[in-house]
Amino acid sequence: MFIDEILKEKIIERPFYLQRILNYLNSNVIKVITWMRRVWKSYILKNIIQKLVKESFIKPENIFYVNKEDIRWDFITDYKVLNQEFENFIWWKSGKIAVFLDEVQEIEWWEKFVRSLLTKYKTDVEIFITWSNSNILSSELSTYIAGRYVEIEVFSLSLKEYSKFARKKISKELFFEYLKYGWLPGIFYMKKEDEIIFSYLKWIYNTILVKDIVRHFWLRNIDFFENLYKYIFANIWNIFSAKKISDYLKSQKIKISPETILNYINFWIKSRVLFQLKSVAPDTKKFFEIYNKYYVWDLWLRNAIVWFSLARDIGRLLENYVFLEIKRKWYEIYLWRLKDKTEIDFVIEKNWIRKYIQVCYLLNSENTIEREFWSLEKIRDNWEKYVVSLDDINFWVRNGIRHINILDLEKIL
Repeated sequence: MFIDEILKEKIIERPFYLQRILNYLNSNVIKVITWMRRVWKSYILKNIIQKLVKESFIKPENIFYVNKEDIRWDFITDYKVLNQEFENFIWWKSGKIAVFLDEVQEIEWWEKFVRSLLTKYKTDVEIFITWSNSNILSSELSTYIAGRYVEIEVFSLSLKEYSKFARKKISKELFFEYLKYGWLPGIFYMKKEDEIIFSYLKWIYNTILVKDIVRHFWLRNIDFFENLYKYIFANIWNIFSAKKISDYLKSQKIKISPETILNYINFWIKSRVLFQLKSVAPDTKKFFEIYNKYYVWDLWLRNAIVWFSLARDIGRLLENYVFLEIKRKWYEIYLWRLKDKTEIDFVIEKNWIRKYIQVCYLLNSENTIEREFWSLEKIRDNWEKYVVSLDDINFWVRNGIRHINILDLEKIL
């Protein structure tokens, strides 16, 4: 019954993630689909079911599916009930079995069940699970199923995916709409009105704050915790340190130690709201402990808390967008600080290949052009170097450094 419903459902595919997940078929590992709330992990799970049946990899009757967001599965509360339900399902079944557990964190001791399946059935079973951060953080995966899983991180929509959902071609106009409203599939079922969409985004923010962080980490000073992150969201992409924040708070007669601030920031990092980009001295390869940047994983969340202003924030929004597109392609990213304190926005590495990227809004003056290219010209190696901006045309190649329009970013990643 449940599988028939899924097979008939119309789902907009996100092939970037679908293919990455399906690459792990027949690998005897648990495929764990994670990320923040409302990125439609459940729809990707359903899309996998449709794909496996369509390509005759699995028979529909051999799919065991549990969705803990559906009231019909309320009776499955722990691993014993889950296992009994599975034993009833598998009776007289033959061939490969596929197990799909959606929002698995709602089932107590679920890991005992999936570990048992791997041990008993090995390559005769494919296991796919999703969870949200409400009870378990993704950073704790290894505690539950160490060495038996692969984690597939599902981000919110890319610009390319956004254009697909919106049924519009990629353009500068669509890009600005994307920066403002962004990135969750759910907004396509709402009116494009600021009040409606930002109310929805604030609701998600409050859910993350209360369920995923306050309850999980047993926080007491909630007001300070929330005010701290409003401050960080307002100053995102700037280099600053916990000590700098602590000193500012002291000037406001608020005594909070740098250690406490670092702990609070770490809660947001674990909950997939912030990402800390560490600065590196390229000559020594040592990390600077106090000079780091923070980016948000989803700009819509930041725009809902710190009211969106394109005129004020365009440069920062572009930089965060570039950061997310790089992470989406699974690069390692660093911020380089040269000896003269010159910064390289993004040094990215993957498969023993390195690239350098500088980001700016427009190359609209000689000073801006000189600044952005000059920083990269200081690096004396032969790896690819790019200046990325929102200029309508690609300008030139200068001393081996290419300029590209930000809408063409995917071509170089």
